[in-house]
Amino acid sequence: MKKNIFYMVTTCCGLLLSCLLHAQEKIVQGTYAECQALAKKENKLILIDLYFVGCMPCAEMDKQVFPDPAVVSELKANYILYKTDVMKEVDGKRLARKYGAPGFPTYVIVNPDGKTLLTESGFFGVDRFVPLLKEAVQRNKSELFLAFNNSLENEYPAAYSERFIKTGEKHDFAELEGYLDQQKDLFGETAFLANSVSSFPKYNDWVYTHLPQLIKMYGSNLLRNKISAMASKKSKQYGSKQQLDSLESMLTYIRPTFNDKLWDTFLPAFISNYYTSSKDASTYLKLITQFNLYTTWDLRSNALGQVIIDQAKEPKILNKILAEYQQQQSMQQLDAIDNYRLTLLYYYLKDFKNATKSVQTLLNADLSDSSHSTIKKEILALKAAIDKKNPDLFQARDIKKIIPFNIS
Repeated sequence: MKKNIFYMVTTCCGLLLSCLLHAQEKIVQGTYAECQALAKKENKLILIDLYFVGCMPCAEMDKQVFPDPAVVSELKANYILYKTDVMKEVDGKRLARKYGAPGFPTYVIVNPDGKTLLTESGFFGVDRFVPLLKEAVQRNKSELFLAFNNSLENEYPAAYSERFIKTGEKHDFAELEGYLDQQKDLFGETAFLANSVSSFPKYNDWVYTHLPQLIKMYGSNLLRNKISAMASKKSKQYGSKQQLDSLESMLTYIRPTFNDKLWDTFLPAFISNYYTSSKDASTYLKLITQFNLYTTWDLRSNALGQVIIDQAKEPKILNKILAEYQQQQSMQQLDAIDNYRLTLLYYYLKDFKNATKSVQTLLNADLSDSSHSTIKKEILALKAAIDKKNPDLFQARDIKKIIPFNIS
């Protein structure tokens, strides 16, 4: 039996190693110039993988994505893969500076002539990475190139360059405002890069105004951090003024900055910011449904937790949310935090009969898990308020469910 297990493990490891070697047969080990020469010779695109040792998403890409047969097939047919460490290798540092790598891994795809087709950052599952590779192939056929030039030796402002090259010189990012003030063309590559890493209000506004043109010129990857920060701020401002039309117009305007996956990640924050400032729960609930913000019950329940507390004096809103929890309860047993929120709803609605039953269910539940240590105290305090039938006695806290992290 032990021999059979050993044989099976050895065989699987051998197959995995074979797959990895096959996937990496076109990795160029030399300089970027040598990689470019090979790409011209074989008439293939170059996939530049900017990474560093210790980068968890980079490691997961190497483990989960690059060995996948669909990725291997696409790379073998159309690409030469150039992996370079942005911390240790000169070409890695220069390429990171050239493309303003906002996070790692950063992927840059160029054609054999050095014309840039796409840049993206972060972990991509196979289901997203293969379409990205195919998109670049189509963009090359259609000659849809980004505005980056072919040189790694552009003149960069020192404060920007030091971010990537790290010579040890000290340069305050405030220097970049003076640099931008001197630029006659803010659409130029180095001016755009300097602006992408800074946060000066007047140049943020300039980027926002010219967003469609900048996306067309340089792609959305370097604009995402700036635009998401601005959108977070604007959504709060629109909420404080109850300007729903302005929020919806902004969301439509900035949508091209985000790929589908990141839009699903950022959009809930923009809309919850609007609610936090407006406290308009009716509109918030409509927006949650309109944009299908939360695809699982746990995510939706976490989003509703603070709303329940905020709307303690609004029975119309509370009854609408109560119906959701009751429906969920009819389909499956609620966990401790959902039961806590259900009890709160009965309590705020002065339905002390159901509140008593619900809090008793909580007290009978297994709360031995260390993650429930906080909720135990809350339950006892809530029970005391229910027993006294006083809806103003208990000061609830928004206790979130712990949702497992998934890099995908």
